[in-house]
Amino acid sequence: MVRSVTHSHSRQWHRIHLSQVRHGWPIVLGVGLMGAVLAALGYFGSVDWALLIQALAETTYRLVLAYFLALVLGIVLALLIGWSPFMDTLFTIFDVVQNIPSFALIPFFIYFFGFTDQMIILFAMTSIIWPILFAMLTAIKTAHTDLSDAARIFGATGFRRIRYYLAPVSIPAMLTGSIVGIAIGWEAVIGAEIIVHIAGFGSFIDDASRTGVTETTLAGLMAILILVFLINRLVWLPLLAQSSKRFSE
Repeated sequence: MVRSVTHSHSRQWHRIHLSQVRHGWPIVLGVGLMGAVLAALGYFGSVDWALLIQALAETTYRLVLAYFLALVLGIVLALLIGWSPFMDTLFTIFDVVQNIPSFALIPFFIYFFGFTDQMIILFAMTSIIWPILFAMLTAIKTAHTDLSDAARIFGATGFRRIRYYLAPVSIPAMLTGSIVGIAIGWEAVIGAEIIVHIAGFGSFIDDASRTGVTETTLAGLMAILILVFLINRLVWLPLLAQSSKRFSE
């Protein structure tokens, strides 16, 4: 039975990201301090903070749903492809498909789903899934041959191979792919909101930019920066630390 596996590249990436998040505090504190000074001077007097918070909440809601859909589908596809004897062929096919520019497909999503939340969520899902899927598939492809042989010797065949070999080999890489996917997801959700002009952070910033209200635009940019940093600090940093401890042996 395979309980864990070493991926030097993943661990190195984990350490880099951990360092970046930990050293990001001065930047965020600087942004917060600048925002506090500007607010004290009355610069943000015309900002509708309730609308900004609502826009951030709606965008984050869409991103979270899109991420979990992409996560589930990515894990299922990665494990099934890794289990398949046609893995190399399927890997090549998906590699070609994922190179199609995401925003080139948005007219098709609008045609089938309209200007709706479902359209934005499904569109973002198709952007987020690729880093997760390929991180897991790469981990499976680059796993040591002796691990695969050991799993087979100890009876990890058929669907047991997925549970006792493919999952432990690829799940640590899922975290790496998730962090990259979430970063792409922010871009996909906000970009789609701007294009279809549906309520959210994208349309909030777009409206502020069109009307020339620079203080609202600046407040929005500061808010999204702080939100992304807090998510990294409170969600991804603990998960990375736990993953580094568990799979470092």
